[in-house]
Amino acid sequence: MKLFQMLSHFFASCLSLLTGGQECLCCGNLSLWSPLCPECQREKLFRWTPKSQRCICCGKELISEIEVCTLCRNQRLLTHTTQVLPIHSYRLWKKDLLFSWKTAGMRQLSPVLAQLMASFLQNEWEDLKGIPLVPVPPRKGKIRQRGWDQVQELCQYLKNYHGFQVFPLLERKTVEQQKKLDRQGRLENLGKSYSLAKKFTKESVKKEIQLPKKVILIDDILTTGVTLETCARALREAGVEEVYGCTLFYVT
Repeated sequence: MKLFQMLSHFFASCLSLLTGGQECLCCGNLSLWSPLCPECQREKLFRWTPKSQRCICCGKELISEIEVCTLCRNQRLLTHTTQVLPIHSYRLWKKDLLFSWKTAGMRQLSPVLAQLMASFLQNEWEDLKGIPLVPVPPRKGKIRQRGWDQVQELCQYLKNYHGFQVFPLLERKTVEQQKKLDRQGRLENLGKSYSLAKKFTKESVKKEIQLPKKVILIDDILTTGVTLETCARALREAGVEEVYGCTLFYVT
């Protein structure tokens, strides 16, 4: 898998170079090796709001509040997750970035985004060093239809190139796309869409494999929080004591 990723990234970069490069998704200038030029990666992608200026529940940037944002103070949805930290707000050029990677299949961005998440976790969550990552699983049939899943690939890069432990502890029970549901529809799915993977529920496996006490859920975007909350609930019910969450983007 690591060799395949290396070759895919190499050939995609070579193709970009041979065709004269491409327009940077952020500044619009020519970028030879990646859809995001090195300067924008350094000055914009790899700069984020520090943990100290975020809500201690949902991780979104605080405006005038102290410690807890207004939404979490009035109606906290994330009760099974210990804390969530999304990296960037989903707006402006970052919308194009996520669309190009997730929907248009621009997989050259996978190592860039993996490096972003690795840097973020290492700098903002030093106290969770060594905690295994749990990817939010794709809907059934997605990999067969599209050939890949962006969160799964992100975690593969985090494992192969950045030394993180990755435990695929969860499975998706529904095939309906969450993004097609409104907030109420997502809330109705709370606790129904994800569960502990069947292979970890067998008594023979339980005796051999001990679930970690702490994990970090990994996803691409935080919208309402229902996906992370459902996953966290399944993990807590299985015996995981603390469930954190980290996403690349969050909807403001």
